[in-house]
Amino acid sequence: MRDATRAEAEVELADHIVFRELPFCGVLLDTRRFTVHRLSRRASHVLRSALDPGSPNPYAPLLPDGDEETAQRLRRQLLDRLVSSGMVRRAGSGEAPGERR
Repeated sequence: MRDATRAEAEVELADHIVFRELPFCGVLLDTRRFTVHRLSRRASHVLRSALDPGSPNPYAPLLPDGDEETAQRLRRQLLDRLVSSGMVRRAGSGEAPGERR
């Protein structure tokens, strides 16, 4: 990831999490617990765009355009859930994954 993009990133992956995109979904691998979490195409897009703003969406032709307000609400919910589970942390927050203020 470019340094400029890293500064713009909304979230960062926890050190023990690996994110990969497959043609049909996204995958989060937890190397600490040796578990795999499957993400939908939409969730993969949300996470990728939060990690690397401005990245192209390979799923765009497959995802229907929807209500922007609903899309933003779902984005917040997904990112909040990943933060609370310790898989990602807010960029620049300085807190360890899973910690709450």
